[in-house]
Amino acid sequence: MTPHPRVGTRVRIAVVAAAASCVSCGPAFYLGAPTSGLHLAPEPAAGAATARMAAPPAGPVTWSIGFAKQLLDPSAAEIASGNFHLGGYGLGPTRQATGPLIDGDGSTEHLYARAMAITSSSGQTLLLAAIENQGTFAAYRQGPYGLYDIRLQVAHDTGVPAGMIVINSDHSHAGPDLIGLWGGVPVSYLKLVRDRTVAALDDAFHKRVPAALLVGADIPTMPTPEKGGYIKGTATPGEDLVHSQFSADTQTGYHDDLVDTQLRVLHSVDAAGRPLGTLINYAAHATVMGSGNIRYSADWPGTVATATEKALAEPVALTMVADVGRSQPPRPHSDSKCDAAGHISCDVDQLDTYTRLLLPSVLTAVSTARPVTGSAVAGREVFTREAATNPALLGVSVSGEVPVRGTGAYRASTPPFLTGTLIGTFASVHRIGDVLLTANPGEAYPDVRFGVDNSIAQPQAFFTFGLANDQLGYLIAPTTEYAWITTSNVGNDNSFFNVAPQYGDHLMCTHTALARSLGFAPTKNAPYAPAAPAPNCALLAASDAVPVGPAPQQPWPFGDGVVLPAPAPQ
Repeated sequence: MTPHPRVGTRVRIAVVAAAASCVSCGPAFYLGAPTSGLHLAPEPAAGAATARMAAPPAGPVTWSIGFAKQLLDPSAAEIASGNFHLGGYGLGPTRQATGPLIDGDGSTEHLYARAMAITSSSGQTLLLAAIENQGTFAAYRQGPYGLYDIRLQVAHDTGVPAGMIVINSDHSHAGPDLIGLWGGVPVSYLKLVRDRTVAALDDAFHKRVPAALLVGADIPTMPTPEKGGYIKGTATPGEDLVHSQFSADTQTGYHDDLVDTQLRVLHSVDAAGRPLGTLINYAAHATVMGSGNIRYSADWPGTVATATEKALAEPVALTMVADVGRSQPPRPHSDSKCDAAGHISCDVDQLDTYTRLLLPSVLTAVSTARPVTGSAVAGREVFTREAATNPALLGVSVSGEVPVRGTGAYRASTPPFLTGTLIGTFASVHRIGDVLLTANPGEAYPDVRFGVDNSIAQPQAFFTFGLANDQLGYLIAPTTEYAWITTSNVGNDNSFFNVAPQYGDHLMCTHTALARSLGFAPTKNAPYAPAAPAPNCALLAASDAVPVGPAPQQPWPFGDGVVLPAPAPQ
């Protein structure tokens, strides 16, 4: 394949008519940008990351679009309590948050629930939201604070069916621990997240105005140190801004070294051409900062969204991370004296640098976006059931540990979310015109997406949302690669945070079937061929037709979930 010529500066891409309707043109976009039908001409690099951009080509004003966001910052009292923890590194309550991250320019970071509403001309609506934390469960032991509770409330408020509402977490390893394995957060914060996320989705719905909807894409790659402003030797020019944690399987030849390298956007402008907002979809773990950081932050998904708002002079941008399983960002430095007196921390330096390097690709994707083709908004959601076979993860999930110990997961351990060892959760597929969107309830490997992409005829674009409507940890696929994942990279946690080896295949099968039911044509291709056999989809997805059923709130006798209640007087 011809290497992609971009090195991080802004470029102008003139797309011929034959290529303009296809953002995901076959498997090539996983390895590099499609080059046929594209003319590339560099623009001046000066001010590339912050310059205001010319509006993308206007599309038909046939949609109704709204955006909104709500603050999710913890209170001073929650921080001062010493019980507000960041999640994602190690296990246990080792990282008590001390306050918000201060960026290199001196600005204070904030956490948000960011939302987008999309309604077709015939009145069907899809609601999308991103919340900035380590991960959020469908349902909680502590009370009605889960993503399913949020969706049911928004459905009540707006009339949009719960199955047409997708909410994901950005999975920031500097974000609040709503999972509970790293010390957790007070129940008061779970309630805040629920209330503010409901408010953001309701607000986006009520702010809808006639608008054009555009879709675009780019392949972010590392510029030279001179053009990117980072220290030589801390990154490799030309490398993708996301890479796999694993090499190719030397036993089977399967490419565990491949990841989804495409950055995608949905961008909307009102009838007067004013930008309403941008949805960013990219598959890099939110781990630009390291485990030593103890200030809360949304990591790159939040800083890139905020930078996009400033660059495009728009009120809201939201980043919905894609398949972050095994997908990690490079972490170049710009300040050779970071962590020294009078200099920013190396964590902040890495985050500032990565944000600066990724933003031009967002702007390129927006500036070259084309109108969404087709006019329908539709979706299907099923409740999947999978037998958990990982005793270690099952142990911390259902052991009955109370949050004061900081090592037990908060996820509801009653039916339908856990029945014996049967894990229940949601999987959904949606379409906006000819754009396909899939929602994964965890950190799916990119192979789930690859399998769906191989099994259906190419849509105009293919978005996938990770940690969406639940968080089940890593969703490894294909199942046949589980042995390689557990043995080839000793110390890696992907197999530990994994409920069952086969659930990734199950999810791929479910998404493929749902996409076909929404009108995307099937192909005759095997999903993982030739290096991995096709799974038995009929067997894996046999329970998908069973409805979710009632979901009563689990009893919770432990108050705020931070300290045990005082014993009753004798």
